[in-house]
Amino acid sequence: MSKATILLVDDEEAIRRICVDALRQANYDVVEARTGFEAIEVARHLSPDALDLLVTDLRMPDMDGLQVTHEIRRDHPDLVVVVMTGYGTLESALQALKEGVSEFVLKPFRPGELVDAIVRALHTRQLEHENVRLQTLLPLFDLSRLLMSTPDLQAIPRHVVRIAREEMRADSASLMLLDAQGKLTIRAAEGLAPEVIVETHQRADEGIAGHVLTHREPLVLQGDLNDDPRFASVSHQSGVHSAISLPLIHQDRALGVLNVSRREEASPFTEGDVEFLSVLAGQAAVALENARLFQESQDAYRRLAELDHLKSEFISIASHELRTPLAVLLAYATLSEAEASGPIRDHLEQVRTSAMQLKAIIDEMVSLRRIDTGEAQVRLSDVAIAATVSDVVQEFAPMAHQEGIDLRTEIPDELIVARADEQVVRLILSNLLSNAIKFTPLGGTVTILIHQERGRVVLDVEDTGIGIPEEEMEQIFGRFYQIEDSLRREHGGIGLGLAIAREMAELIDGTLSVRSRIGRGSIFSLSLPGA
Repeated sequence: MSKATILLVDDEEAIRRICVDALRQANYDVVEARTGFEAIEVARHLSPDALDLLVTDLRMPDMDGLQVTHEIRRDHPDLVVVVMTGYGTLESALQALKEGVSEFVLKPFRPGELVDAIVRALHTRQLEHENVRLQTLLPLFDLSRLLMSTPDLQAIPRHVVRIAREEMRADSASLMLLDAQGKLTIRAAEGLAPEVIVETHQRADEGIAGHVLTHREPLVLQGDLNDDPRFASVSHQSGVHSAISLPLIHQDRALGVLNVSRREEASPFTEGDVEFLSVLAGQAAVALENARLFQESQDAYRRLAELDHLKSEFISIASHELRTPLAVLLAYATLSEAEASGPIRDHLEQVRTSAMQLKAIIDEMVSLRRIDTGEAQVRLSDVAIAATVSDVVQEFAPMAHQEGIDLRTEIPDELIVARADEQVVRLILSNLLSNAIKFTPLGGTVTILIHQERGRVVLDVEDTGIGIPEEEMEQIFGRFYQIEDSLRREHGGIGLGLAIAREMAELIDGTLSVRSRIGRGSIFSLSLPGA
């Protein structure tokens, strides 16, 4: 398993390099690809037994990770897949489940977390292969499919009991599960008297069920079970002559006990019966755990959706209620500032500046809501990038001058045209410039450079600011994230600018990345499709 071959695809060089190094240190063979198309091409040249696992970023410029998974699975149907993402949603999670994704790794993550996810995924596949091997020996395929396709925690015990009783031709069957208090209770039963079902509520170390849970091995009993005081759950039944009890274990965690019994006139249980029930108990344990995890994930997604709806409603109401009084405040402050002089004028300028800062925050909140609700519509056209950059730079020139920053541009002579939405490009550049000026000290420089690279138009916003720690390169694009402690922020803002810039870039098939060195500055690169 440690020599498994992994295909890693991520369009970000820094993340790809970190992942490759971590996986090779973990003794995996790694083949890397920069794009989804490249990954598909690499996979086509590998035989199914030469590729064990795919690690893919969820969002990439050319095609997303689920599309890559779908295409590669045409030639590698049993391929194990681990998805890396910083944009997990309920829709993407459900689609990933449909595509057979084994693990999600949420960005940002530590290299060890990726290795652990891969170990789990490969281990799961190994268990699945063992399960398939057992299914070829026993007629459990249809029964297993029924169990594994049922996410209902209430229905699974009934299915297990029915299958056990029918296949064993048993007179009775029951499934006992541990509850939250550590007690064993009968969750489903057939052929048992109602009073037995109601009265059976015991400690996990009592009776035959407790014995089975303690030793974690199947137990076969033959003869007069009424003489065996351990078999409390069956000794109430007259005429029981043979019985089997098996533990339900999932990843070393005891879940409960499966019991079947036959009356005196029936033939005793055989080793084949024990083997059959052992496989069934194992499948039942997996099905129960999967159903529990599915229910928890559904509950979590439901709570997340509710919180997301409340957040959107709050942003909508707050922005609407704040905009009208803010507009009045700005209007009166601007008019009064024009008519005032001396200290009063200075005070009014501070009022107007603070009001503009509040307006910027409200605009960011509105942009965020539009992205989440799909209201952020884009209109693609041919955009003359040099003219757009010049306009945005002119808008920020006063701010740069006030902060003592040298604002420069390096624009080539030839006409460079991108296929984009001009207003979106302006918004992204405004956020990048505002950020660069904000984090560049007095006397520093902010430069916008335009160049073309492999058919794409690239805008670099380079500053001589404080720089960004390597471990926070991706975190800065998270919503409401700031490098500084929230109680010691010196630069203002609520940490939405870069998140909005990246998400807006993705709306127009663009990418936004960063390179930085502490104390030397940062370069934010916006890559757009060429016209």
